[in-house]
Amino acid sequence: MAATATPDTIVEVESTLSELVRMLNRPAVTRRLMAEADVAIEVGASWALGRIGRIGPCRLSELAASLGVDASTITHRVQALERSGYVERLADPADGRASVVQLSPPGSAALVRLRAARRSLFGRLVQGWEDAERRQLATALERIADALSREIDEP
Repeated sequence: MAATATPDTIVEVESTLSELVRMLNRPAVTRRLMAEADVAIEVGASWALGRIGRIGPCRLSELAASLGVDASTITHRVQALERSGYVERLADPADGRASVVQLSPPGSAALVRLRAARRSLFGRLVQGWEDAERRQLATALERIADALSREIDEP
């Protein structure tokens, strides 16, 4: 039988994870990663770039829903990505009246650089940790992510 978490450990987990998420979502962190990756776009546009890279070609309404923002908010972000040459609009194959956005080759390359910069950051954060400690952290975080996905019924 699994041990039951005490209220104090739940408070500690919640507090620590909340602070970590807050820190990782700070625009300063994103700007630093973008500078390291030589990607010059708005912070909000970088989140849209990453999501398009994750879900593939999509309508703006799908992108907005995936990011949990209003569709009007995403239009500005995608326009910035278009001006930078990182995304392109194509006719929606399911409905020629609508369009989808997808990463352009420069957008794909920028996303690869951003992901490499993020991996480098995390590598620095756990530098000096034993491999077993890193695996234990990864396993614990995967379990939390899986449980949260089930909790909010989101794949």
